[in-house]
Amino acid sequence: MPSQPLGAPPHRTSISLHSMCTILLLAVAGPLSPASGQAFGRALLVADDQVLVGEANHGRVPGTVWGYASTDGDWELRGKLQGPAAQTNDRFGTSLAQIGDLLFIGAGSGENAVVHIYRIAEIWHDGAAPLQTLAVAGWKGLGAMLAASGDELLAVGRSPDGAWELASFRSGNDGVWSQVATMALPSDEVTLAAEGGVLAMGLPGVDAGQVLLHTRGSDGEWSVATTLDGAALTEPERGFGRAVAIHGGSVVVGGRGGAYEYSRVDGEWMLAGGWPQLAEANGTLAVGSASAIALGAHVALLGYPSADFGTGSVAVLADGDDGWAFKTRLIADHAPLPRVVGGEAPCEDGMADLYACNGVDLLAFLPREEIGAARGSRLNDVWGWRDPETGREYALVGRMDGTSFVDVTDPLNPRYLGNLAPTEGSIPSTWRDIKVYGSYAFVVADNAGDHGMQVFDLAQLDDVAEPREFATTALYGEIGSVHNVAINEETGFAYLIGSSSGAETCGGGSHIVNIRDPLHPTFAGCFAHPNTGRRGTGGSHDAHCVVYRGPDQDYTDREICVNSNETALSVADLTNKDQPVPIAAAEYAGVVYAHQGWFADDHRYFYSNDELDELGGAVAATRTLVWDLQDLDDPVLVREYMSPTRATDHNLYVLGDHLYMSNNRSGLRVLDIADRENPVEIGYFDTTPWGPDEPGFDGTWSVYPYLESGTLLLSSRREGIFLVRLGETVHP
Repeated sequence: MPSQPLGAPPHRTSISLHSMCTILLLAVAGPLSPASGQAFGRALLVADDQVLVGEANHGRVPGTVWGYASTDGDWELRGKLQGPAAQTNDRFGTSLAQIGDLLFIGAGSGENAVVHIYRIAEIWHDGAAPLQTLAVAGWKGLGAMLAASGDELLAVGRSPDGAWELASFRSGNDGVWSQVATMALPSDEVTLAAEGGVLAMGLPGVDAGQVLLHTRGSDGEWSVATTLDGAALTEPERGFGRAVAIHGGSVVVGGRGGAYEYSRVDGEWMLAGGWPQLAEANGTLAVGSASAIALGAHVALLGYPSADFGTGSVAVLADGDDGWAFKTRLIADHAPLPRVVGGEAPCEDGMADLYACNGVDLLAFLPREEIGAARGSRLNDVWGWRDPETGREYALVGRMDGTSFVDVTDPLNPRYLGNLAPTEGSIPSTWRDIKVYGSYAFVVADNAGDHGMQVFDLAQLDDVAEPREFATTALYGEIGSVHNVAINEETGFAYLIGSSSGAETCGGGSHIVNIRDPLHPTFAGCFAHPNTGRRGTGGSHDAHCVVYRGPDQDYTDREICVNSNETALSVADLTNKDQPVPIAAAEYAGVVYAHQGWFADDHRYFYSNDELDELGGAVAATRTLVWDLQDLDDPVLVREYMSPTRATDHNLYVLGDHLYMSNNRSGLRVLDIADRENPVEIGYFDTTPWGPDEPGFDGTWSVYPYLESGTLLLSSRREGIFLVRLGETVHP
């Protein structure tokens, strides 16, 4: 339905638009910022002759306000502005507002939240600095939302008594802005928009959602004049008011089900119509999913900070004779790390190319964008496979949006072969896990809906000339979402661990599948160790299953699994899948989340990690637990190895006398475990060339050390796939 014409206020000018393809705007942010999850588009403003977009959640680099202008219908990046003390996660660009020639930018969070004031004509100049910074003593979250009404700035924040309030600021004769009033807010979830004498306050969490339209009385106080109620819509959905904008006599309200335009007729606000679904080359934009809306003269902006896996985008609409129409999409991509191919980068003087190292050489690196990852998609698991017939070696790399296959036979020149899309109907997932049995890969995904276990015939990777889209060879559909898959290649059983949906979730423990006939997997049983896991149901995170040949003769040649069950290690005999036998549950001091572990080759020692103990402050450094399983009925924790770093640990694997650990922000750490109870670090390679090695979930997800060539595969979430190897000499 055509919308009401949007008239331009005196201080704004119109922006001409025409149809065009999506514009890719590469920021000059340097080579060390392959950001993702920035939430570009969380804050929007049509200011004079330009469009401003806030990108506050900016990953590894400071928050940014981006400026775009349209000249003869072509959109161009005009400039970018970072805060006065630009630093990681400073949340600069959380909110935006304009009064006259001044730009107001919300930044920070909690007690550190402030609002910076800039001269808008100066923001793209080198060294642009704020004229003033607003803060209110004792307030938290100031500037979480901003709006401008005439010469008054309105800022949402939490007052010292814990209540969410609206603080008003005005400029004095000396040009200094100061707080002049406050107003209590009816909810802790509020969106704002203001123009002239109207203040719109969205309350998306109240019933189906409401928008309170305020007017200012003669006493200067705001009072509710009209309530727009989401429940009054023909098809009401919760979330009405999650975004709101005012311009030229129109109010546009965003909800989860759509966007709705209201116009004032004879003093009454009336629903003028719903905005249409907006066709784009790559699909349909769900108007209602916009988290921010801004209106200008014949232009509207819809912010989608969750788009492209949280990287964010902004849809630009034009208002013409036939109503609103989609014109283009604005995105701000950050340059990926440069690829490293064609020659080894040895670790010299503590560096291999851009990466800190010790005793580990860089063979090659491919950024995630070059191995099939969609914009913003991050990597997760990595596994490897050697074709026994050809001798070729491959990396199988999990992504949020699929699985990549990379030929690493020549480790100096890895080659991307193609993509295996997730199961049709499933959803993208942070967690994807891959293991191999024979010449087949088995792929699962967690929190992915009805994904099941994909089976892929790896023989398809031979003789691939150009990257291609592969199809699933077979699908095991008796389970939906699964966190991890462990495979005992000696017995031909797969253990689907941490299943959360499907026919038989096994209490979150092991859903056991016979894969001896890979193309026809069959359900074999369940195992969940009683009274373990956070819910006491035997919920498990990962497992290592072996045909046991260790010192405990009671279990020789039995199929023994050691599961990391969140609150404890579970040792179990799963030889008989119909009657699995729990052997022991091993707890330890300071447990926060028992995550993953691996047997040493002798099956006497087991090495495990706790993913959250560093993040929760339970330990002062990255901790690796060394268990003596000489008696499987009585596991003994004999050592807590503490790393030189504080990074969050993730996956670890044992090969001979080496322990390979992927420790997120500190990358690969290699330990000598010839003395099983006394690990010694002999090398490392940091895949994240920025920031301290602190707790957190960025960086290296996993390592695969079992290729016959000795090439080590590292998957790094925002970065890409690294091929490294131990140097000729490694030293403590």
